[in-house]
Formats: sequence, structure tokens, C-alpha cells
Amino acid sequence: MRREGKIRFSVIVPVYNVEQYLPLCVKSVVEQAGDPDWECILVDDGSTDTSGAMCDAFAAECPGVIALHQQNQGLAGARNTGMAAAAGEWLLFLDSDDEWPAGMLKNLRAALDANPGFDWYVARYLSLDEGDGTLRAPSAIDFVPGPFESDDYAARVKRLYDSAHWSVWKFCLRRQFLLDSGVEFWPSVVWAEDYPFDLLLLLHCKKLCFIDMVMTHYRENRAGSLMNSNLPKHFTGILAAVRGFAQVFAEGQCLPAQRNEILRRTANAFWPEARAAACRDKTVRHACAPLIDQCRPLYDHGDQCRGRADWVLFRLLLKAFGAKFALWACGLLKGKD
Repeated sequence: MRREGKIRFSVIVPVYNVEQYLPLCVKSVVEQAGDPDWECILVDDGSTDTSGAMCDAFAAECPGVIALHQQNQGLAGARNTGMAAAAGEWLLFLDSDDEWPAGMLKNLRAALDANPGFDWYVARYLSLDEGDGTLRAPSAIDFVPGPFESDDYAARVKRLYDSAHWSVWKFCLRRQFLLDSGVEFWPSVVWAEDYPFDLLLLLHCKKLCFIDMVMTHYRENRAGSLMNSNLPKHFTGILAAVRGFAQVFAEGQCLPAQRNEILRRTANAFWPEARAAACRDKTVRHACAPLIDQCRPLYDHGDQCRGRADWVLFRLLLKAFGAKFALWACGLLKGKD
């Protein structure tokens, strides 16, 4: 049920077949300390388990929880539905298998009040191990708290991505800023949906504030999660991003330097998946090869393919002979077929 009065925070939770995790997720929101200045929008994206019924039960019992139902549109489509329904000044995102730490909203309120004047705040997160339930800080990040402002698009992207994972569940975004930008999630991007959203939104934002607090406990290595889905689906998502950005470029929305940075970051998502497809499993290779061939606009971009000799060779084979041969030849390096 929607609360009466002013809503400060709208948290958008896409829900799809997560009956095992949804109670913990919702509990972590409704038990937040402090003012009841939030709404939690559960978007049931055509679940086939009991998740949809659970959303209705939570909405009936918990003030501030709203249940929406739609035919399956994927994570991006569910988030867009939640964004359209939101009434809060600020938008937060929480995946339905993740959780908020106790006191998160209290800390966020204090951080916003202490650092006014920004449309985009970025917080920390902790990884929650699916196996043993332990929490740990992500490795190899450079999270520097405080304001950051730059006219250089590539510098803004670097600063954001140096701070850790590209996912939006560590962001607090002013809803009016997001509406004015016109940026939404692309439903055709069915894997790693967040990075095109980030890259597009950074075209509209020259300053961010990095706040030294944990926003999310991110559940890693869950069976059935999008990050653990099959490789062909990964390339379908990357290819959709390539086509979406091509349309953005054709409409003249980017300067050449911005275009190159977008292609670089998209290629950085592409290369590890392409190398994973160079494997001994013929079925996987044959399923991935046609999609990799269509990602040719990325072949001259990205960082990974310019380092180790085997990666450089892989790129050269892709360009010269196509994906089917390149995957087979580089798969031999991992062992016989």
C-alpha cells in the first residue's frame, strides 16, 4: 500500500522467481530505522513461482510496500516499470536476491544532508557469499569518498567504474534528474543491463558524490542469476547494447571522444565473454560464434585484447577469419576438443 504524504525515497525491486530470497530482501527494507519516508515498489515480472503472491502479501501487510505485476519483460523492463510508478524524490534500486544493511537509510539521509547539491550519489557495497553467508569488501577497487566533478566524459566513467561494480544498486539518483535526462534501461539488453544505463546517464551528469557508507549486500554466485546465465545470452545482451549505442551515435548525441569511450567500455564487457566462448565445448562455440561475428564493431576497442599475446592473437583471428575459426583455434590452447 502507498503511504500518504511526501515520499523521500522510492526503492525499486524487480522480482522474478526469487521466492527463496524475497522475504529477506523486503525485510531489510521495511525494518529500516527512522522516518517512514520511503516506498518499496515490488515489480513482479511474470514470476512462475510464488513470488508474485508474496509481493501481494507484503503489500497488504507492510505500509509503504507496493506490488505491481506485468508479463515478463526482463530486469530492465521491470526497473523501467518501477521508475514510472515511483513518487519519491530519490530513486534507489535493490535486486530481489540482495539486502540492505541495518541502518542504511539512516546513514543515507545523513549523507545527503551533509553533501547537498548533487543528482547522483554513489555508495559502497559488500559481497554476500551464497555459500557460507560471509560478507566481504570487493577487491581491486579505488573508492575515494567525496565530490567529483569533471568536464571529461572518460574521466567521469573511470571515476565511477574505479569505485567498483557497475550495478545501479549502489546509486541514489534524483528522480527529476533521471526524468529530465530521458535515460531508461534498455529491455533488449538481457545481460549486464546496468552498464549502458550508466554510460548514457553520465552523458548528462558532470558531477557525482561518493559517500562512504555501505548501501547493499550483493549476493554473489546465486544459481540462476543473470550474471550466471548462459554465454549466448551474454552476447545477445552485448549485441543489443552495440545496436542501441549505434542508434545514439547516429542521432548525434555523443561527441567523438564520448563515442570512443562508450565503445571501449562495451568492448571491455565483450572480451572476457568472447574468450570464455573459446572453449572445448563445440555446442557452446557454435551457439556463440554468430553473435560474436555481429559484435565486430567492438573488435578494435577494449583494453584486454591489447595485452597478453594470446588475447592479441584471438583478436587477430576474429578479424581475419571470423568467430567460428577463432573460437576453435583458441579453444585448442585450452585442450583438445
